[in-house]
Amino acid sequence: MFKKILVPIDGSKHSHNALKTALKLAKTHDSELEILHVTSFSEEYVLTSPESDEGTMSEETTSPPGWMSEYIAKARENDEKMLSQALKDAETQYPKLKITAKLLWGRPGKTIVSEAEEERFDLVVIGSRGLSGLAELVLGSVSHHVVNESKIPVLVVK
Repeated sequence: MFKKILVPIDGSKHSHNALKTALKLAKTHDSELEILHVTSFSEEYVLTSPESDEGTMSEETTSPPGWMSEYIAKARENDEKMLSQALKDAETQYPKLKITAKLLWGRPGKTIVSEAEEERFDLVVIGSRGLSGLAELVLGSVSHHVVNESKIPVLVVK
């Protein structure tokens, strides 16, 4: 039923739970699985004006200060390590599955929906933001965007 499953992760407990669920589904359906992390830490993204399209530089753009470049580089390095570790753990647990990992930059909700559509995934499995009390009924902003904008089924995991 699900030939291609997309699971975005961000290092949170809920995205870890989503990955576990996606792996079980992929095993059950003999699906391909892509682990995706969307980072907003990119010089191009940081320097994009709010009025311009994502990923394009505004005319007023200049080089970022040195500290910002270092911060962005460190954040990206941490994102790459997190994604690499998730892939390694998934492949260790499920060596027979076809599992890939991808790091993209941009606005997470929009980028996840675009990736799901462009790469023709059958299902998105995404973690929900877990809060206490009545707030548990409210999805995180990224999950909310994906649920509302995706044209394919979305499974939200707590």
